[in-house]
Order: sequence, then structure tokens, then C-alpha cells
Amino acid sequence: MSTDPLLRLEDVAVHFENEAGLLTDESEVVQAVDGLSLSIEENDVVSLVGESGCGKTTLGKTAIGLQRPTAGRVTYRGHDIWSVRDGESDADLSWQEIRQSLQIIHQDPGSSLNPNRRILSILSEPLRQVNPELGTSERRERIYSLLERVGMSPAQDFADRYPHQLSGGEQQRVVLSRALLMNPDVILADEAISALDVSLRVEMMDLMLELQAVFDTSYIFISHDLSNARYFTQHGDGKIGVMYLGQLAEVGPAEQLIEDPQHPYTSVLRWATPDLAAVDTPPQELPMRKIDVPDPIDPPSGCRFHTRCPEAREHCRQTDPKPVPAEESSVRCFRAQSTSPYWDSEPLEEND
Repeated sequence: MSTDPLLRLEDVAVHFENEAGLLTDESEVVQAVDGLSLSIEENDVVSLVGESGCGKTTLGKTAIGLQRPTAGRVTYRGHDIWSVRDGESDADLSWQEIRQSLQIIHQDPGSSLNPNRRILSILSEPLRQVNPELGTSERRERIYSLLERVGMSPAQDFADRYPHQLSGGEQQRVVLSRALLMNPDVILADEAISALDVSLRVEMMDLMLELQAVFDTSYIFISHDLSNARYFTQHGDGKIGVMYLGQLAEVGPAEQLIEDPQHPYTSVLRWATPDLAAVDTPPQELPMRKIDVPDPIDPPSGCRFHTRCPEAREHCRQTDPKPVPAEESSVRCFRAQSTSPYWDSEPLEEND
């Protein structure tokens, strides 16, 4: 029996080149993801959090084969997905099977639904691709059954509507249904609940986790809100990955990461999330030296967080820390290494 995880990202980098324009004669490279490794297991929940522009969405799309990495490998059930895509693999599965198994639901479901087609027609298309042998009545009954399961009842009434005739929450249930019709192994939920009213977010997360048990799928859940990631990950018995400038600063179970953060940036996110104030009394001042996020075109030397970190020392400016694994977590910080030269180096000055 294979011990490979469902999905594995190994030293993955994704760099985008900005072409030269009117203000510059040179192209620039944005390091969206840089040297990152992560595994997703069967029936797993992995939440990715961090500030806007930290690389969460790029990482998620790379994991499910929507973005080719600049470097590193992405494997699905032990097979390099891009080798399969390029016909350079002897794997006993096709690129179409991989894409069918790795699905996405977007933040704005309305933009991914054809406004000129009824919901029944929209959901019938993936079923025609996956199960071409199904007849019209069988497809309709399967769609009705899934719509009922996601709380859209009576299903026949909703199936006959156009996307604009649905609320945002109902549209989100439709795109979730469309993904599940493909019987996926992984669903990337890219800010899938952020556009919903607060009262509907928990309801949607509970529904996704309920359906996970039915369809045996894993989730990569992207959110800028640490409290949402905590709820989804804790109830899904998964882990949270904290991203900063294209790297994973810390990965661990929800409660462990929030109650006892090992990376200073995780502490910043917790401080900035009002719903988590009850976990511990937050400091009165922002636990960061600087507010502005560095430019991903020219990231800081050494540890990328050192320009904002209140615990930074000279060693942080000179050397990039490697992830330090623990039993259920890992942290990319010298403070997690008792023998690191960090402890003997000088603290950085305020303006360093």
C-alpha cells in the first residue's frame, strides 16, 4: 500500500515576470511562492492564511494543477502532475483524471456560472464529461439529489433558475455542487465564504465539512480571516498554514497554532483578529516593527519577516531559516532552534 500523501508539493516556486513598460526598461520577477513544501492527505483539511499578496491563491492553484510551478514538483498519488500533463510519465492515469480529481470553488461564484444557462444545464455539463453513459433522466435525478443535499429545496425549482435569480449563498452552493459532481479528491476553496454574510459563513463551512464525510474529499481552504480558518480547520481536524511573502512561516493544528504560536508573524495575525481576543489578552500595541509589507519583487534578505519582526536579530537579516519540523507542526524561525546562532547575535535597531 502506498504511503504517499494525496498531494505533495516539494520545494515549489512560482515566479511571475512583469514585462518592461513605460517606467522601466527591465522586466521584474515577482516571487509569488518560493521554496515551499506541503502535503495534503486523504480527507484532509488544510487552511492557508496570511495578508493579501502573500501567495495563498497562487499556492492553492499550483496544488490543483491550475498553475505550473517555476521550480519544484507537485505530485498526485505519487505521480508528478506536470509530467503526466506533458506525456512524460508512465502513470496509469491521465491529465483529465487528475483535473477531474482536483476541483476549485471561487470567492465570486457568480463569475464562474454562465448567466445564460439554467442551473440544471450548468450542472449537467460536468456529468456529461464524467459519466457520458448516464441518460438525461439519470443526470437530472442525480443533480436534484445533490441540490437537496446542499440545502436547495425544492431542487426542481432551483434547477430551473438562472444564476442571477439566486442569492450569493445559493450561488456558492451551486458551485460546490458542481465541484462535487466530479467526485474530486481535493477541492480548493479560494476565499469561498468571504463574500457571504457573517451569519451564513458558519453554515457554509458546516455544510462543506458535512459533505466531506459523504464524498471523501480533502479541502485546501484559503482565507484572510484567521478565525474562519480556525473554525474550519478545528472542526475538520486539519491544520493551518500561515503564509508570508511566498513562504510558509508556520504550520500546525488550529488550537496549537493559535494558543501557542511559534512564529512572530502568527502572533501578529492572532493579535489582528478580534474574534480570537478571548484566547489571550492581546498586547496594546501592534506586535510588529513596521506596517508595510515588503515588495515581493525584491524581498528582504535572510528571513523575509525580519524587517517587521519585533524579535529579529542580526542573524535573521543574514540567513534564511529552514522549517523546523515537530510532531504535528513546523515553524520557519530561528527562535525554534535552541542552538541557532540567532541567540548570540545582536538585536536589530528599529530602522534596520
